[in-house]
Amino acid sequence: MPQLSEIFLHKLCEQQHSPGLYVVATPIGNIFDITIRALHILKNAKCIFAEDTRLSKKLLNFYDIKTQLIACHEHNEDKIVSFIQKNNIYALISDAGTPLISDPGYKLLNWCVGNDINIFPIPGACSVIAGLSASGLPTNCFTFHGFLPKKLNAQKRYLSDIKFAKETMIFFESPKRLLSTLSNMLDIFGDRFCCICRELTKVFEELRRCALSDSVKHFSINKPIGEFVLIVSGAKESHINQNEIFSHLCKLLKTNSLKNSVEEVSTRYCISKNIIYKKAIEIKKEKS
Repeated sequence: MPQLSEIFLHKLCEQQHSPGLYVVATPIGNIFDITIRALHILKNAKCIFAEDTRLSKKLLNFYDIKTQLIACHEHNEDKIVSFIQKNNIYALISDAGTPLISDPGYKLLNWCVGNDINIFPIPGACSVIAGLSASGLPTNCFTFHGFLPKKLNAQKRYLSDIKFAKETMIFFESPKRLLSTLSNMLDIFGDRFCCICRELTKVFEELRRCALSDSVKHFSINKPIGEFVLIVSGAKESHINQNEIFSHLCKLLKTNSLKNSVEEVSTRYCISKNIIYKKAIEIKKEKS
């Protein structure tokens, strides 16, 4: 690995880094996708808290960084706080990308906040944003859902709850569950546009922009391999007047059960059952 130019080294040495915990983004695939500032922090930290020290060691070796590595996973976050002293620099990294995005680290950061330890973000690679930026879907408003529940019924309930969300939706998924998840999305969301991002920034990077039904067909034939980010379009905007919706709900409540009234209005106007249910309760209270 060639050394950084003398001018960069000189400017980096001029920077003064305050003591605290630095949340450092690392490459998600391409090893060159790391900032110069991130490398400087990793080189000058007292120690680095890493999700998997074996994987992180490869990155540090590539950049000739000798800083001590300490494992940080969900089972030992409470223990590693004993390493932290207020007058030193520490770094937190994950296996790939920005720490805490569906990765360990929350307990550690929460402890630092409670103990007045400064926390500094060192931005960089993030598969969520990388995938969204190239997806072709709206980027002005989006929600990151991380990994969906593993159990089938729990996943279906979760997808049903977000079915009417208008914003672009982003998910992580494993190759083993990808086809099942896409099939459930097709059944619950309908045939929406999606972008399936595979192995972002790696040698076999692939972005498939198509309908959910086309993705189901493709992965029914082609076995999913690699890491996936799923980006799915939100529900279409409803142009139905709210007064009309709640007027219809009031009429139904006069002759039907609360449950049946909510289900009928939710289905007819494509609005979340939770929203209709809350309104129905309000109407019931007003009448009583």
